[in-house]
Amino acid sequence: MHDRRHDAVLAFADEADPEGAEEAVALLVEELSQLDVSSVRHQTAGPAPGGTRAGEAVIYTTVLVSATGAAGLKALLALAQDWLARRNSGSIDVTIDGDELHLTSASRADQRRAIELFAARHAPGPVGSDDSSDA
Repeated sequence: MHDRRHDAVLAFADEADPEGAEEAVALLVEELSQLDVSSVRHQTAGPAPGGTRAGEAVIYTTVLVSATGAAGLKALLALAQDWLARRNSGSIDVTIDGDELHLTSASRADQRRAIELFAARHAPGPVGSDDSSDA
């Protein structure tokens, strides 16, 4: 069983609607929160400039997600792919341990192959398997 925690950075961009990106990511965060993940939060850009009252600056188009095990990672990647396909625009860069996967609205088959290869690098195991057992 692979119960390694995977900390993923999901960065969304939409050249067709850059102003709507923050609202779109809020919807993605809502869906990610429904998964069995340990945490979902927006990335921060560090402390606000000196002399301001604000705390840390938040990057509303970038989300940090922690998933456990191969099944959790695959569910996270599948949800990101599906969400992006339903939007039919934009892209999501997924980064884990410095390794990056660029998801676009390419065909689902192409995206699925890329996701399987990416997940296999971070959660080794037979393709299409998960870390749970029915026995």
